[in-house]
Amino acid sequence: MSAPESTGRAAPERKGPRRAVTLALVGMTLLALLAVTFRLRLDPNVASLLPDQGEAAALRRYVRGFGGGDLAVVLIEGPDPETVAKVAEGVATELGKRPSVARAADRVDTSRALDPMLAFRHADPRAMERLRGALTPEGMRARLAESRAMLLAPGSGAAAEMLAADPLRLGQLVYEGADIGAGVRTQPDGAFATDDGKAHLVLAEPRGQALRGEDARRFVEDTEAVLAPLRQAHPEMRLGLTGGHAIAAATESMLTRDLSISSTLAMVLASLVFALIFRRVRALVAVMPPLLLGTVWTAAVAAALPRGLSGIAVAFMSVVVGVGVDTGVHVYAALLEARRAGLAPREAARAARAKTARGVLFAAGTAAAAFGALAFSSIEAMQQLGLLCAAGELLTAVAIVLVTPEVGALLERKPPPPPASVRWTDAFAWLSGTRRRAALLAFVALLPVVAVFLGAAPGLSDSIVAVRPKELEPLKVQQAVFDAFGGKRGQWVVLVADRDLERARARGDRIAETLSAMKDDVEAVDALTALAPAKETQEARFAARDAQDLPAKANELEKALVETGFAPARFSGALDAMRAPTRDLVQIEDLRKGTASILLSRYLGMDEGEPLVALYVRPREVPGATARVEEALRRTDPQAMLTGYARLEVVLRQSLSQDLPKIAGVAAVLVVAALAMSLRRARDVVIAAVVVLCEIAAVLLLVRILGIPLHAYDALVLPVLLGITVDEGMFLLYRAREVDGGQAGAPGLEHDVIRETLRDEGPPVAATALTTATGFAALTLCRFDGLRDLGLVGALGSVAGLVVALVVVPAGLRLWKA
Repeated sequence: MSAPESTGRAAPERKGPRRAVTLALVGMTLLALLAVTFRLRLDPNVASLLPDQGEAAALRRYVRGFGGGDLAVVLIEGPDPETVAKVAEGVATELGKRPSVARAADRVDTSRALDPMLAFRHADPRAMERLRGALTPEGMRARLAESRAMLLAPGSGAAAEMLAADPLRLGQLVYEGADIGAGVRTQPDGAFATDDGKAHLVLAEPRGQALRGEDARRFVEDTEAVLAPLRQAHPEMRLGLTGGHAIAAATESMLTRDLSISSTLAMVLASLVFALIFRRVRALVAVMPPLLLGTVWTAAVAAALPRGLSGIAVAFMSVVVGVGVDTGVHVYAALLEARRAGLAPREAARAARAKTARGVLFAAGTAAAAFGALAFSSIEAMQQLGLLCAAGELLTAVAIVLVTPEVGALLERKPPPPPASVRWTDAFAWLSGTRRRAALLAFVALLPVVAVFLGAAPGLSDSIVAVRPKELEPLKVQQAVFDAFGGKRGQWVVLVADRDLERARARGDRIAETLSAMKDDVEAVDALTALAPAKETQEARFAARDAQDLPAKANELEKALVETGFAPARFSGALDAMRAPTRDLVQIEDLRKGTASILLSRYLGMDEGEPLVALYVRPREVPGATARVEEALRRTDPQAMLTGYARLEVVLRQSLSQDLPKIAGVAAVLVVAALAMSLRRARDVVIAAVVVLCEIAAVLLLVRILGIPLHAYDALVLPVLLGITVDEGMFLLYRAREVDGGQAGAPGLEHDVIRETLRDEGPPVAATALTTATGFAALTLCRFDGLRDLGLVGALGSVAGLVVALVVVPAGLRLWKA
């Protein structure tokens, strides 16, 4: 690794190959810029953050199938119910006029005024029991007494017409107390509002797909154009937007911000650290252009991703900037060393490239291999991150090896100043100055390993904000809707997929009826069957209705009307309907034409050409409820898929428990193999391996002490640190070998070997580790929780790797003589 001696005369330059390389670099960069400009896009789809197996795979299907046409919700809250109702009506009217909105409504007719004989088609088993009770002689007289009291109450004019068509209020019995349809909460006038009227909802059906950035942005812009003047006119009110389009638009905006801020900050911080430690500001001119080249080339790789750049993979830019500077540090240091040795600028450039190319490219390859291990993750976003960081490692290393020496030769035409005096490394040299101190130092460095082995490692976090960031305004609005309307997080999604939509609906109906009957275990069920049961379900319910012999019940009702003081003639329509009950079937096509059509997108979706039917279930928080509901679902429909964000914690834990050993094992094997091929000495390989082992253990302890959430995204960075931080130990060992070789035959200088190694290689190693740390640290300003946690773990690992290398390598060299 030592620089070749000067021949006193520079060899003649071959301009042909240099010109070809220059043209190739320019061509690659132009193509990369075009790709980034016209093809790079951010993917707001949360599906890329989910594992590709089990319940998470079902959730991916749900996100894809229902994210494309999700219902949007506008929340209007205020102190005056009349004003809130008026504003909600105005919002619905104005939204309906916008080109990005198919329809909007602040109220809906949920078919409660149906012919009471047709209401049977919407009756689940519990509602059917209530209907049977109302059609008994005792039930009829009790219901008629209540109806008479309603007519005698003040302001009963509107009720008179309704009671004339349905004196027993059978239609009301179908819906009251029913769980099915719990997602459609309306007031008697059909308005989506709370009981006190201080909160209203406006439902909107956006055009286009929520996961298509342009469609989502257009809808949000149209909605904000409607809401902005109302916010100014009613400052006392809260108007918020949520739903798939709003969440997607906010996610894309957040990712754009995170990408621009973190990459810019990484560049600034890496430059600052580089200048402070290297003490040669002009070196930035030689390092930053090729670093930008490598970053642009890597961004072009990101532009080629078929579905766009996911939320976690956005981190690649900062990581590539921070890690990429490492190569520049070593290359430029070698250039200055060659110039101080008396080589001419061009010859010094060639010498620096010859000296460092193998080492830095090998180190870059090792780090790239560790990143590549993320390909074994079951999470697409982590696969993307691994691919891009691996490509970035190699591309930036190649760009710096090719360009930095050439630029450095132009900058360093004058003899460089002597190396700056470095004293801080003497402290680390002193710590390992004797075998006793070195043994004590090694013991302290190994303590975190022992602690982790004994169970001091942090547990996995229960937080799911790495998938659904808590800072997103639409998610805050969603929580406000839950708070106002009595809903809450924790609902499950039951997904039924079938090539035949009618069959899928019938399967969904059976599941809904089964779960709604489990009152002790299920708090609510929200399903399409409340609005449009499948044909099979309607036929069965009509058969149950007809089995009650309604013509005979009509005679009994006529007698009960007389006994309770009513004139039967006024109820002739209701009596005739019972004697000849109609049997009309509600069709999905009919529902699409009515006011309830806006609700369909909640229950019907499409994924890969296959219809999906979704049901929403909220189990009770009682012991055993979860297991009983799962068993009932398996028994009713074994092919149905159970998923939902509420169940994602367990899924992510399972995914991490499967992914982490695979990725860590692959990364460890690759790193050890790279160390063996690079260092080629058992002592050095063992010392370098102990460095990364102690570092990972130290990071785990720091994560626990600092309370950093450890989840399926930042935890997978831990094995990657094996490849990123192994450089520090490798370069220290390389330098020790060079220094030791230069002092061969000079007895009694072992202490000076360690001290000189640290003085020569300590500053570059510190620069590489700290620039890598700044790349990760820049992610801590991201609003995406998963990126922020990933950045914290990466930054801690880089700093810990530096400290451990400066401690373990000298101690290992002192204790293990070659």
